[in-house]
Amino acid sequence: MKNTSLLLHGTNEYLISKKILEIRDGIQPVDLMDVNFVQIDAKSSTVDEIINACCTVPFMTNYRLVLINFFSDLIRVEKSYDWKKLSSQIENFPDTTFVVFRENELKKSDLIFKFLGDSVKSDRFENFKYRELLDWAKNRFDDLEVSIDPKALALLVESIGTDLRLLDSEIQKLSMYKPLEMISTNDVEDLVAYVKEQSVFRLVDSTIDGNIAHSLKLLESLINAGQSYIFIKRMIERQIRLALMVKSLKNEGFNAAQIGPKISLFGYPLQKTLELESRLTESRLFNMYQMILDSEVRERNGEMSEGLSFEMLIYELAV
Repeated sequence: MKNTSLLLHGTNEYLISKKILEIRDGIQPVDLMDVNFVQIDAKSSTVDEIINACCTVPFMTNYRLVLINFFSDLIRVEKSYDWKKLSSQIENFPDTTFVVFRENELKKSDLIFKFLGDSVKSDRFENFKYRELLDWAKNRFDDLEVSIDPKALALLVESIGTDLRLLDSEIQKLSMYKPLEMISTNDVEDLVAYVKEQSVFRLVDSTIDGNIAHSLKLLESLINAGQSYIFIKRMIERQIRLALMVKSLKNEGFNAAQIGPKISLFGYPLQKTLELESRLTESRLFNMYQMILDSEVRERNGEMSEGLSFEMLIYELAV
């Protein structure tokens, strides 16, 4: 095997992890895979320790995989290191060493590109766009030999967004539920928790509008449908947190088309989150977040039942 060194980075953590597993699974024989797969946390290591690990020959296998997590953190810490030596060291790694540097999203100006040099191939994995997500999800259902209605597929993708790990988990759950029949929109609505979030959007809208009576009816219908108070509260909390993230991204100059992939939302959930952000000031969003925390404290202290505390929360959020 020819010496190979890769830098894997980007926002799509699922595909990065999948690429690493593909490389790991190439270690033969399989019984000795774990012995020849080494993970290094760069934060708790030195450059010399990493180089030594990469220079170690494999134990009775075709190659050895060394995975180095977040090497860029080490670059920021070890400012005194002679980084010019590093690229020449990488070129001298044994042919039986497969080195992978795993990073989050990087910019072209990040120092890691300069210090690793041309000896390391760089692969970038970005979050899928909406059409790509639909295709990916459809292919996963095809892999599992399960059919799904196109409208149900769109509902599933729009509700979950770019989190491929979560999307894959929901696809497998739906496939086990209906292995021999076509999955419908009703199936997705019944089984996927994030789809139920759409009812929470209506509850939040009604509450912000000050329509307390309608909000209480929506809350009752959600509870009667089998949702728990804690689930509904977590969903409201999530909407507030996402709205705050949108405000922050807008302040940084991102537009609506750019924000969706940044917060892993598409379609209806993204539309409602953008609407929520535009309707409320940052201070009110923070106040609403604090109200949720206060409601949990009074429940934990036994001051109120869960149901009564939630009803009070609706009154508080509507003010």
